[in-house]
Amino acid sequence: MLTLDKFKGIIPALITPYDGEGKISESATRKIVRHLIDKQVDGFYLSGSTGEGFLQSVGERQSFLEIVVDEVRGVVPVIAHVGAMDTATCVELTKHAALAGADAVSSVAPFYYKHGQEQVRGHYLDIATAADIPLIIYHFPAMTGVQSTVRFYEELSKVDNIIGVKFTSKDTFELQQLIEACGPDFRVFNGPDECLLAGLAFGCCGAIGSTYNIMPELFVELYRAFQTGDLAAARKLQAKANRVIAELLKYDFIAFEREILHLQGIEVGSPRKPIQQLSSEERLQIRHFAQQVDFLSTNTVV
Repeated sequence: MLTLDKFKGIIPALITPYDGEGKISESATRKIVRHLIDKQVDGFYLSGSTGEGFLQSVGERQSFLEIVVDEVRGVVPVIAHVGAMDTATCVELTKHAALAGADAVSSVAPFYYKHGQEQVRGHYLDIATAADIPLIIYHFPAMTGVQSTVRFYEELSKVDNIIGVKFTSKDTFELQQLIEACGPDFRVFNGPDECLLAGLAFGCCGAIGSTYNIMPELFVELYRAFQTGDLAAARKLQAKANRVIAELLKYDFIAFEREILHLQGIEVGSPRKPIQQLSSEERLQIRHFAQQVDFLSTNTVV
Protein backbone atom coordinates (compact mmCIF):
# COMPACT_ATOMS: atom_id res chain seq x y z
CA MET A 1 0.00 0.00 0.00
CA LEU A 2 1.32 3.44 -0.94
CA THR A 3 2.36 5.55 2.07
CA LEU A 4 1.46 9.14 1.27
CA ASP A 5 2.57 10.60 4.60
CA LYS A 6 6.23 10.49 3.60
CA PHE A 7 5.54 13.18 0.99
CA LYS A 8 5.57 16.30 3.15
CA GLY A 9 7.76 19.03 4.60
CA ILE A 10 10.55 21.02 2.97
CA ILE A 11 11.71 19.56 -0.35
CA PRO A 12 14.41 21.43 -2.30
CA ALA A 13 13.99 21.62 -6.07
CA LEU A 14 17.58 20.55 -6.45
CA ILE A 15 20.15 22.54 -8.42
CA THR A 16 21.94 20.35 -10.99
CA PRO A 17 25.71 20.80 -10.45
CA TYR A 18 27.94 21.13 -13.51
CA ASP A 19 31.70 20.81 -13.80
CA GLY A 20 34.04 23.18 -15.65
CA GLU A 21 33.04 21.66 -18.98
CA GLY A 22 29.33 22.07 -18.35
CA LYS A 23 28.73 18.38 -17.69
CA ILE A 24 26.83 17.05 -14.68
CA SER A 25 29.24 16.73 -11.75
CA GLU A 26 28.73 13.56 -9.76
CA SER A 27 30.99 14.66 -6.90
CA ALA A 28 29.28 18.04 -6.49
CA THR A 29 25.87 16.38 -6.71
CA ARG A 30 26.74 14.03 -3.88
CA LYS A 31 28.12 16.94 -1.84
CA ILE A 32 25.02 19.12 -2.11
CA VAL A 33 22.71 16.17 -1.41
CA ARG A 34 24.63 15.29 1.76
CA HIS A 35 24.70 18.95 2.76
CA LEU A 36 20.94 19.33 2.42
CA ILE A 37 20.22 16.05 4.21
CA ASP A 38 22.41 17.30 7.07
CA LYS A 39 20.17 20.39 7.15
CA GLN A 40 17.19 18.01 7.65
CA VAL A 41 15.26 18.61 4.45
CA ASP A 42 12.40 16.20 3.79
CA GLY A 43 13.11 15.13 0.21
CA PHE A 44 14.43 16.13 -3.19
CA TYR A 45 12.74 17.23 -6.42
CA LEU A 46 14.94 16.75 -9.48
CA SER A 47 15.14 18.19 -13.01
CA GLY A 48 12.38 20.75 -12.75
CA SER A 49 12.75 24.46 -13.46
CA THR A 50 15.56 24.98 -10.94
CA GLY A 51 17.30 21.79 -12.01
CA GLU A 52 17.29 22.89 -15.67
CA GLY A 53 15.73 19.63 -16.80
CA PHE A 54 14.50 21.18 -20.02
CA LEU A 55 18.07 22.08 -20.97
CA GLN A 56 19.33 18.52 -20.54
CA SER A 57 19.22 15.35 -22.57
CA VAL A 58 17.15 12.39 -21.50
CA GLY A 59 20.35 10.55 -20.65
CA GLU A 60 21.58 13.36 -18.44
CA ARG A 61 18.31 13.48 -16.53
CA GLN A 62 18.43 9.74 -16.02
CA SER A 63 22.06 9.79 -14.87
CA PHE A 64 21.41 12.63 -12.44
CA LEU A 65 18.49 10.76 -10.88
CA GLU A 66 20.61 7.63 -10.45
CA ILE A 67 23.34 9.58 -8.65
CA VAL A 68 20.89 11.27 -6.28
CA VAL A 69 18.99 8.06 -5.48
CA ASP A 70 22.28 6.31 -4.74
CA GLU A 71 23.44 9.12 -2.44
CA VAL A 72 20.10 9.51 -0.64
CA ARG A 73 19.81 5.75 0.02
CA GLY A 74 16.17 5.98 1.05
CA VAL A 75 16.69 8.51 3.85
CA VAL A 76 14.15 10.90 2.26
CA PRO A 77 11.88 10.63 -0.80
CA VAL A 78 13.22 11.48 -4.25
CA ILE A 79 10.78 12.93 -6.79
CA ALA A 80 11.88 12.93 -10.42
CA HIS A 81 10.41 15.62 -12.64
CA VAL A 82 9.77 13.94 -16.01
CA GLY A 83 8.05 16.83 -17.77
CA ALA A 84 8.71 17.44 -21.45
CA MET A 85 6.93 18.82 -24.51
CA ASP A 86 6.04 15.33 -25.73
CA THR A 87 4.33 12.46 -23.95
CA ALA A 88 6.77 9.80 -25.18
CA THR A 89 9.73 11.42 -23.41
CA CYS A 90 7.71 11.74 -20.20
CA VAL A 91 6.78 8.06 -20.38
CA GLU A 92 10.39 7.06 -21.01
CA LEU A 93 11.62 9.09 -18.04
CA THR A 94 8.82 7.72 -15.85
CA LYS A 95 9.71 4.12 -16.60
CA HIS A 96 13.35 4.85 -15.85
CA ALA A 97 12.48 6.64 -12.58
CA ALA A 98 10.56 3.59 -11.37
CA LEU A 99 13.47 1.29 -12.18
CA ALA A 100 16.03 3.69 -10.68
CA GLY A 101 14.31 3.76 -7.31
CA ALA A 102 12.61 7.18 -7.29
CA ASP A 103 9.69 7.51 -4.90
CA ALA A 104 7.49 9.51 -7.27
CA VAL A 105 7.51 11.39 -10.54
CA SER A 106 6.18 14.82 -11.37
CA SER A 107 5.41 16.68 -14.57
CA VAL A 108 4.40 20.08 -15.84
CA ALA A 109 1.66 20.21 -18.43
CA PRO A 110 2.82 19.84 -22.06
CA PHE A 111 3.76 23.34 -23.18
CA TYR A 112 4.43 25.54 -26.23
CA TYR A 113 1.64 24.06 -28.35
CA LYS A 114 -1.72 25.20 -27.02
CA HIS A 115 -3.27 21.87 -26.11
CA GLY A 116 -6.87 21.52 -24.95
CA GLN A 117 -7.76 20.15 -21.53
CA GLU A 118 -8.54 16.71 -22.96
CA GLN A 119 -5.05 16.47 -24.44
CA VAL A 120 -3.47 17.60 -21.15
CA ARG A 121 -5.59 15.09 -19.24
CA GLY A 122 -4.58 12.31 -21.60
CA HIS A 123 -0.94 13.30 -21.24
CA TYR A 124 -1.11 12.94 -17.45
CA LEU A 125 -3.00 9.66 -17.64
CA ASP A 126 -0.34 8.24 -19.95
CA ILE A 127 2.35 9.17 -17.41
CA ALA A 128 0.32 7.81 -14.49
CA THR A 129 -0.10 4.44 -16.18
CA ALA A 130 3.42 4.17 -17.59
CA ALA A 131 4.91 2.55 -14.49
CA ASP A 132 4.12 1.58 -10.93
CA ILE A 133 5.18 4.91 -9.42
CA PRO A 134 2.99 7.76 -8.13
CA LEU A 135 2.61 11.01 -10.04
CA ILE A 136 2.58 14.53 -8.60
CA ILE A 137 1.27 17.02 -11.16
CA TYR A 138 3.23 20.27 -11.51
CA HIS A 139 0.86 23.25 -11.81
CA PHE A 140 2.88 26.21 -13.16
CA PRO A 141 0.61 28.28 -15.43
CA ALA A 142 2.97 31.28 -15.58
CA MET A 143 5.58 29.17 -17.38
CA THR A 144 3.53 26.57 -19.26
CA GLY A 145 0.61 28.76 -20.28
CA VAL A 146 -1.74 25.95 -19.15
CA GLN A 147 -4.31 27.18 -16.61
CA SER A 148 -6.02 23.99 -15.50
CA THR A 149 -9.16 24.35 -13.42
CA VAL A 150 -9.91 23.12 -9.91
CA ARG A 151 -12.40 20.74 -11.51
CA PHE A 152 -9.60 19.33 -13.68
CA TYR A 153 -7.49 18.50 -10.61
CA GLU A 154 -10.49 17.15 -8.72
CA GLU A 155 -11.08 14.64 -11.52
CA LEU A 156 -7.42 13.60 -11.70
CA SER A 157 -7.20 13.26 -7.91
CA LYS A 158 -9.51 10.25 -8.24
CA VAL A 159 -6.98 8.41 -10.43
CA ASP A 160 -5.21 5.82 -8.26
CA ASN A 161 -1.64 6.68 -9.22
CA ILE A 162 -2.03 10.49 -9.16
CA ILE A 163 -1.34 11.50 -5.56
CA GLY A 164 -0.87 15.26 -5.56
CA VAL A 165 0.14 18.54 -7.14
CA LYS A 166 2.97 21.03 -6.83
CA PHE A 167 1.03 24.30 -6.92
CA THR A 168 3.26 27.08 -8.24
CA SER A 169 0.91 30.04 -8.28
CA LYS A 170 0.24 32.93 -5.92
CA ASP A 171 -3.52 32.53 -6.34
CA THR A 172 -4.37 31.48 -2.78
CA PHE A 173 -8.09 31.43 -3.52
CA GLU A 174 -7.54 28.80 -6.20
CA LEU A 175 -5.18 26.94 -3.86
CA GLN A 176 -7.83 26.80 -1.12
CA GLN A 177 -10.48 25.66 -3.57
CA LEU A 178 -8.20 22.94 -4.96
CA ILE A 179 -7.32 21.58 -1.50
CA GLU A 180 -10.97 21.50 -0.50
CA ALA A 181 -12.10 19.86 -3.76
CA CYS A 182 -9.40 17.17 -3.86
CA GLY A 183 -9.65 16.12 -0.22
CA PRO A 184 -7.19 15.36 2.59
CA ASP A 185 -5.46 12.43 0.89
CA PHE A 186 -4.34 14.50 -2.09
CA ARG A 187 -0.85 15.90 -1.42
CA VAL A 188 -0.71 19.60 -2.28
CA PHE A 189 2.74 21.23 -2.16
CA ASN A 190 3.27 24.98 -2.06
CA GLY A 191 5.40 26.20 -4.97
CA PRO A 192 6.27 29.91 -4.53
CA ASP A 193 8.92 30.11 -1.78
CA GLU A 194 7.86 33.65 -0.88
CA CYS A 195 4.35 32.34 -0.11
CA LEU A 196 5.28 29.27 1.94
CA LEU A 197 3.56 30.38 5.13
CA ALA A 198 0.38 31.25 3.23
CA GLY A 199 0.42 27.86 1.53
CA LEU A 200 0.82 26.05 4.84
CA ALA A 201 -2.00 28.11 6.34
CA PHE A 202 -4.32 26.99 3.54
CA GLY A 203 -3.45 23.33 4.14
CA CYS A 204 -0.43 22.42 2.00
CA CYS A 205 1.36 19.32 3.27
CA GLY A 206 4.71 20.91 2.58
CA ALA A 207 6.57 22.73 -0.14
CA ILE A 208 8.87 22.15 -3.10
CA GLY A 209 11.07 25.18 -3.60
CA SER A 210 14.10 26.57 -5.31
CA THR A 211 15.65 28.74 -2.59
CA TYR A 212 15.65 25.76 -0.23
CA ASN A 213 19.01 25.00 -1.88
CA ILE A 214 20.54 28.10 -0.30
CA MET A 215 18.39 28.61 2.83
CA PRO A 216 17.50 25.08 3.99
CA GLU A 217 17.73 25.71 7.74
CA LEU A 218 15.49 28.76 7.57
CA PHE A 219 12.70 26.99 5.70
CA VAL A 220 12.94 23.84 7.83
CA GLU A 221 12.63 26.06 10.91
CA LEU A 222 9.68 27.92 9.37
CA TYR A 223 7.87 24.67 8.59
CA ARG A 224 8.43 23.37 12.11
CA ALA A 225 7.33 26.66 13.68
CA PHE A 226 4.08 26.45 11.76
CA GLN A 227 3.56 22.82 12.75
CA THR A 228 3.93 23.72 16.44
CA GLY A 229 1.62 26.73 16.13
CA ASP A 230 4.29 29.39 16.57
CA LEU A 231 2.93 31.76 13.93
CA ALA A 232 4.89 34.75 15.17
CA ALA A 233 8.17 32.92 14.58
CA ALA A 234 6.95 31.61 11.23
CA ARG A 235 6.07 35.13 10.06
CA LYS A 236 9.50 36.44 11.04
CA LEU A 237 11.21 33.61 9.19
CA GLN A 238 9.12 34.16 6.06
CA ALA A 239 10.02 37.86 6.11
CA LYS A 240 13.68 36.94 6.52
CA ALA A 241 13.54 34.61 3.54
CA ASN A 242 11.67 37.16 1.46
CA ARG A 243 14.46 39.68 1.94
CA VAL A 244 16.73 37.27 0.04
CA ILE A 245 14.07 36.48 -2.55
CA ALA A 246 13.56 40.19 -3.23
CA GLU A 247 17.29 40.48 -3.98
CA LEU A 248 17.24 37.31 -6.07
CA LEU A 249 14.59 38.80 -8.35
CA LYS A 250 17.15 41.33 -9.60
CA TYR A 251 18.91 38.46 -11.38
CA ASP A 252 18.02 35.16 -12.96
CA PHE A 253 17.08 33.07 -9.93
CA ILE A 254 19.16 30.07 -11.01
CA ALA A 255 22.27 32.17 -11.61
CA PHE A 256 21.82 33.89 -8.23
CA GLU A 257 21.44 30.62 -6.33
CA ARG A 258 24.44 29.05 -8.03
CA GLU A 259 26.56 32.02 -6.98
CA ILE A 260 25.33 31.79 -3.38
CA LEU A 261 26.18 28.08 -3.31
CA HIS A 262 29.65 28.96 -4.59
CA LEU A 263 30.01 31.42 -1.70
CA GLN A 264 28.83 28.70 0.67
CA GLY A 265 31.59 26.37 -0.51
CA ILE A 266 29.56 24.16 -2.84
CA GLU A 267 30.73 24.45 -6.44
CA VAL A 268 27.82 23.80 -8.79
CA GLY A 269 29.09 25.65 -11.86
CA SER A 270 27.31 28.13 -14.08
CA PRO A 271 23.82 27.59 -15.49
CA ARG A 272 23.45 26.47 -19.07
CA LYS A 273 22.88 29.10 -21.72
CA PRO A 274 20.69 30.88 -22.54
CA ILE A 275 20.20 31.29 -18.75
CA GLN A 276 21.93 34.43 -17.48
CA GLN A 277 25.71 34.21 -17.07
CA LEU A 278 26.70 36.56 -14.25
CA SER A 279 29.27 39.27 -14.88
CA SER A 280 32.13 39.92 -12.46
CA GLU A 281 30.30 43.00 -11.21
CA GLU A 282 27.10 41.04 -10.58
CA ARG A 283 29.03 38.39 -8.67
CA LEU A 284 30.57 41.10 -6.53
CA GLN A 285 27.14 42.60 -5.84
CA ILE A 286 25.81 39.20 -4.78
CA ARG A 287 28.84 38.64 -2.55
CA HIS A 288 28.27 42.01 -0.84
CA PHE A 289 24.61 41.15 -0.28
CA ALA A 290 25.45 37.71 1.13
CA GLN A 291 27.90 39.27 3.58
CA GLN A 292 25.05 41.36 4.97
CA VAL A 293 22.83 38.31 5.51
CA ASP A 294 24.12 36.07 8.28
CA PHE A 295 22.51 32.84 7.09
CA LEU A 296 23.97 33.21 3.59
CA SER A 297 27.53 33.79 4.76
CA THR A 298 30.27 31.28 3.99
CA ASN A 299 30.89 30.81 7.70
CA THR A 300 27.53 29.15 8.35
CA VAL A 301 27.55 26.53 5.61
CA VAL A 302 29.60 23.34 5.46
